Amino acid sequence: MTFPALDRIEALARNLDGWQRQLADRMAELEQTSAEGMSDSGLVRVTAAADGKIVSTELNARAMRLDSYSLAEEFTTAANRAQEAAAALVRELVGEVIGEQGDSPRRPGGHEGHR
Repeated sequence: MTFPALDRIEALARNLDGWQRQLADRMAELEQTSAEGMSDSGLVRVTAAADGKIVSTELNARAMRLDSYSLAEEFTTAANRAQEAAAALVRELVGEVIGEQGDSPRRPGGHEGHR
């Protein structure tokens, strides 16, 4: 006599090790991942790590002509975009593991928009 629920549990247990390895690989990849955000004018570029921490900023020399209020808005816009892009990368990478069934091959190529 077979028990379908038991068969399903055994199949999940077999896949668990693979999922854990894939998740560990993605977590290591996330530690090296960053995303950029740019202000509307293109004068400010901000890079955020996968955890949302701002890791670098770049100012075009023309940004120094802006008043302090405008420059602050440029930084805020660029930082928000960088953090949103980093969060999207995290969702994508984790989603690949959660959404994969069994030993599905990894999507070829890299992830555009990150380093």
